[in-house]
Amino acid sequence: MERLFELSWPKMPAGNRLRYLWQEWLQLHMEEYHGGYLLTLDSLTQSLSLPDNVFEYHVRLGDGLCHSVEAKPDELPIMTDSIQAVVLSNVFEYAENPSVLLGEVHRALAPQGILYALLYAPLNPWMLKARGRLSRTKKELPAHTIGIHRYEEWLNLLGFNTLETEVVGCPWWRGFKEFEKKSDMSKAWLSAPIAYMVKAQKKVSTMTPLRPIEREALAIGGKLANI
Repeated sequence: MERLFELSWPKMPAGNRLRYLWQEWLQLHMEEYHGGYLLTLDSLTQSLSLPDNVFEYHVRLGDGLCHSVEAKPDELPIMTDSIQAVVLSNVFEYAENPSVLLGEVHRALAPQGILYALLYAPLNPWMLKARGRLSRTKKELPAHTIGIHRYEEWLNLLGFNTLETEVVGCPWWRGFKEFEKKSDMSKAWLSAPIAYMVKAQKKVSTMTPLRPIEREALAIGGKLANI
């Protein structure tokens, strides 16, 4: 889990450009908040310029960071249903057990809380190029990649609604030299996917409350019957 606190954008595949697009996307989507708690779990997210002014508190998971909480991402010392928003930047690719981490994030999020996640697309051109360039250290390369459909299945099983998925890709005809964002997943094949930006909301539990059994005494033939 320590790797989550050691990553930096310049050393990531297509990191600098991806950071710019991700930060721009987050700032646009976070304008809706007014108060509450924001939770971040990794050094990539904590290096972004997030609109902290729209949240009352920013809880940072880290190792010695200012105003941070030292803990494991899959064992959060945070009350259940207490966080309004969580931002994860390529966390699942470096987590030891990404599905467990996602379950812990779901527990911490309040009903209708929002999860923002950035994921690398498996086998994207920049990833393949980086594997050769960073083959000496391999420190910045993901331990594993998660397909977007598998990730959305996890979200659904845990109780999230996927509100938006935006593809960051490189058009084939431009020789992978420029990035662009596509909100329409049906047109994603026109570009080589580099990453996905996903916004998901925790569902509200719709349990039917149990009505207390009403004991009514009915006089039947001079006797009391309880129903």
